[in-house]
Amino acid sequence: MQLTCHYCFEPFTLTLFIEDGEEQEFITDCEVCCHPLQINAVWSEDEGRFSVDVSPS
Repeated sequence: MQLTCHYCFEPFTLTLFIEDGEEQEFITDCEVCCHPLQINAVWSEDEGRFSVDVSPS
């Protein structure tokens, strides 16, 4: 999944696995500028994919 950093506005890749839960919340560092980002992901059964919200941490 391609996401955009809220600090440097560069795209980066994030991989989520349904085996880790249908609702996931964690902090990860941007691969480009290393600033922390809050990730909130919820599995959508109808769409068959995660809906992801990224915000500065």
